[in-house]
Amino acid sequence: MCGPGRSPTPLRVVNDRAVDDERAAAAPGMQGEEGPRFSYVVGTLDRSVRRSLGAALRPFELTVAEYTALSLISRRGGYSNAQLARRSFVSPQAMHEMISSLEGRGLLERPPSESHGSIRHTHLTKRGRDLLDRCNVAADEMEEAMLDGVPEKRRAEVIAVLLEAARNLRDVPVGD
Repeated sequence: MCGPGRSPTPLRVVNDRAVDDERAAAAPGMQGEEGPRFSYVVGTLDRSVRRSLGAALRPFELTVAEYTALSLISRRGGYSNAQLARRSFVSPQAMHEMISSLEGRGLLERPPSESHGSIRHTHLTKRGRDLLDRCNVAADEMEEAMLDGVPEKRRAEVIAVLLEAARNLRDVPVGD
């Protein structure tokens, strides 16, 4: 990194870690023609959000996946375990275990359907709603810190672009 007559590559501090700019810039897939690739930036943001949100949820003894599942269930009940798994980015088996755990902790209830006894609809309990409300405050604080200095109009534009990008990839076939 330092050759004869060259000064050391400057380091920048990111989350209390020194990052060698020269090595980071040379990382495969990181640089496009005019800067970082869109996919690299989205991936970096995803990891940062998961780390920060995980830390914000730790006092509530919830994982990011559990928080995501509770949030989905609160907005619309009736998801199958497979649908919840896809939307929470976990396997169906992990979702089954997660639902059982959340139910055991009194955050969810799964009463049998009145029309069909073997179908169970998952709903938040009062305890689950109260916990989710407190977690939402922590998530809002994390998002506000993440978007500090970004004007409201630009926030809406970024959300629109990211949603469109996600929609575009939904229909792209992925090899086995």
